[in-house]
Amino acid sequence: MTTTNNPSDEPCPEATHCGYCMSPTRPLVGRCHRCHTPLCRLCAVHCVGCGETFCLQCSTRCESCADPLCDDCADCPPYAEGQWCPACYAHETDSLAPEYQDPYQNIPGDEHLTIGLEIEVDGPHDHEAITRNDLIAGWCADGSLDRDGWEYQTQPLDTDPQTLSRLHRLIAGIRPLKSQEHAGGHIHISRASGQYAADWACALDGLDANRAAWLNMRHADPEQNRWCRYTDYYHGKEVAVNDDHDDTIELRTFGPWNADTAEQLLPAIKWIKTMWRLFQRHPNGLSEEDIEAASRTAWADAVPASAREKAVV
Repeated sequence: MTTTNNPSDEPCPEATHCGYCMSPTRPLVGRCHRCHTPLCRLCAVHCVGCGETFCLQCSTRCESCADPLCDDCADCPPYAEGQWCPACYAHETDSLAPEYQDPYQNIPGDEHLTIGLEIEVDGPHDHEAITRNDLIAGWCADGSLDRDGWEYQTQPLDTDPQTLSRLHRLIAGIRPLKSQEHAGGHIHISRASGQYAADWACALDGLDANRAAWLNMRHADPEQNRWCRYTDYYHGKEVAVNDDHDDTIELRTFGPWNADTAEQLLPAIKWIKTMWRLFQRHPNGLSEEDIEAASRTAWADAVPASAREKAVV
């Protein structure tokens, strides 16, 4: 932060012009709380933390939101850079590292399907209501979202109807107040002996853009698939299927989950459940043609009749 060159802490004498831009015509609106320089409206800024008036030289900008900020109100979150305003600092440091609990931990074997959602919500929403829900394992700020946005991680969930009903109610209760074009809703599926990223990518490739949209998938839409492009490379944050996790395969194709997409959630999970079981029954692999055909059949079984009637053949 830049400091003032004014050697005195005493108030400046009465002046008829702005001491910062030296304009004799602009009316004065106050004095800098730090260096006491008289200021016009264009040169005065008000700290978002304390509300006091400062000149441009005695203030800075929040690294996150770019609002004006004084030195006394600035702070820097761990693992971040620059000065942050109180609101952005509170947002950045309000997080909970997830402690995942396997719903099958007391059941023998490790060949069980679980799903885990990353629920990104951009902009203002009822953050407290989501964090109080026991389906949520953790949450954090996300650099792709604005300062009121969050990413929430669910517990690994079984696909019992009661569990899915509770998940649906959670999603249906999320009502963002702005566009969600920068948000996503990745779904993690449990690894097991028959699960391979390449098979899941093939299953996605079996769905054209119209079918994919009915399941809130974006990989087939070139205008929306920046972070989930279909590819035969299964690593990183720009692919539809990410194979980088030890315990799960991440399907990054899904769009944000909220009240606007809640009715697509259970069909999407039903499609996942059908394909997961198919891969488990054929651990030695299936042909690409068989996987793509099975994917379309699973889609038709999952979506409402109205979607089947409009499907591209």
